[in-house]
Amino acid sequence: MRHPLIVAALIAILPLSAPVIGQAQHPADTARPHPAPKAHANAVAGQADAARIEACTHATDTLIDNLEKGDYKAATADFDATMSANLGADKLGEVWQSIGAQAGKLEHRGTAQSAMYQGHTIVALPLHFQKADVNAQVACDANDKVAGFFLRPAAAPAASAPGSSG
Repeated sequence: MRHPLIVAALIAILPLSAPVIGQAQHPADTARPHPAPKAHANAVAGQADAARIEACTHATDTLIDNLEKGDYKAATADFDATMSANLGADKLGEVWQSIGAQAGKLEHRGTAQSAMYQGHTIVALPLHFQKADVNAQVACDANDKVAGFFLRPAAAPAASAPGSSG
């Protein structure tokens, strides 16, 4: 006899829950557009940026290679028109030689870091000379031409606090 009561209790509950189920939103009501088109555009832009970063890193390495060899004309080969007009091979040679006179011979290069900024690719390359460290920064335009070249003293490492071992 218990079974008919349980069945009757279940039947009595079902009509109460039916309107709740009927009021649930359909998934299409809250659906958002698939992100694929935007994701694809971002992926394509990312690939283009990666190619530009690779090209600018190569231009930076070539520039520094030519400076080390003393071939200042070849060092300016990838300069854009503005850079060529403002920093010719002779002037670039003078700058590089003055760095060498102050910092000694270039011993090795650090790991390049790159970023995209306002349509330019920026590559920062630590240069370790005998007496000092210098940061080279190269900016490349959308055509992978060198649009900026800066040499700055590297920031000195933070000094240890007195009494600490470091």
